[in-house]
Amino acid sequence: MARVGMPRKFVFVCINERPEEHPRPSCIRRGSDSVFEALREETGQQGLVDVKVIASGCLEPCMVGPSIYVAPDDVWYGGVTVEDVPQLVEQHLANDEPVEFLRIGRPEFELSPLQGRSDLPPGEIPPV
Repeated sequence: MARVGMPRKFVFVCINERPEEHPRPSCIRRGSDSVFEALREETGQQGLVDVKVIASGCLEPCMVGPSIYVAPDDVWYGGVTVEDVPQLVEQHLANDEPVEFLRIGRPEFELSPLQGRSDLPPGEIPPV
């Protein structure tokens, strides 16, 4: 059995939930709970005992959720779906190569529901 020591990576998955009438969307309403569970399963199946997947409160890029932060890599992801999880685990968590099509940055943190973008379907990242 593999020994579990200090994690090499921490994967924070927003599972924040807000009331439906709130102007900012909730990652959990966009499926982040399923993404969280899929990440835990996939890291386990790949034997990545040095990667810790953590359920988190709000990470702030709500408009492009579900959002994920990988430390210490300082990589942010948005619009992650369960279908993205195997690639994210294999490519980034196992092989240290971020998944570029899921990456987000400063512009996504600055999006506002007041700009008419609060009704996006799950997993869709709005244009900046």
